[in-house]
Amino acid sequence: MDIPRSVQNFRFFASSILHHTSECTQMDHVGCLHYTVRAPVGIAGLISPWNLPLYLLTWKVAPAIAAGNTVIAKPSELTSVTAWMMCKLLERAGVPPGVVNIVFGTGPRVGEALVSHPEVPLISFTGSQPTAERITQLSAPHCKKLSLELGGKNPAIIFEDANLKECIPTTVQSSFANQLPERSFNNGNLVISCCSLKPSMDFS
Repeated sequence: MDIPRSVQNFRFFASSILHHTSECTQMDHVGCLHYTVRAPVGIAGLISPWNLPLYLLTWKVAPAIAAGNTVIAKPSELTSVTAWMMCKLLERAGVPPGVVNIVFGTGPRVGEALVSHPEVPLISFTGSQPTAERITQLSAPHCKKLSLELGGKNPAIIFEDANLKECIPTTVQSSFANQLPERSFNNGNLVISCCSLKPSMDFS
């Protein structure tokens, strides 16, 4: 899952940026023009988690460089080698030096330095709410642009009139297999996975 989707991320955003060829769009139904200016911000600080180390990192890197930014990415300290290998592949693909930069270390030491740096105007973070609250505190004095993707809770409720032969397998699939029933992705370590089951009937 990680590698194929990472490839799709780069292809999608490389193609998407080509469709924004005009800053002005005619809005006939209201008789006016819609004007949008898309401009790079400069340096994007990208902080990605451990559970999909390549996919979620490329989900941030690809749109940032497609929009004309350079990036400083801080992967999870648990998956540093994955980020380093991605950089080597980008280098082989011809991405100029200095466009994609990786810093390694823990959140309190390296992450906070990245978030609070005055020359990094944009922070994109995927992770926990407590860390996001800390990022908000550090970035507020600089009025940085923030994108925060935090953890999710996805309960499943089984009602008394449910078809158990159908709902039990699909509920288990939503908790562990995530998308394809024949394959297990991350053993449920995704924010979109079902995390708790709340039956409304007595199974005893």
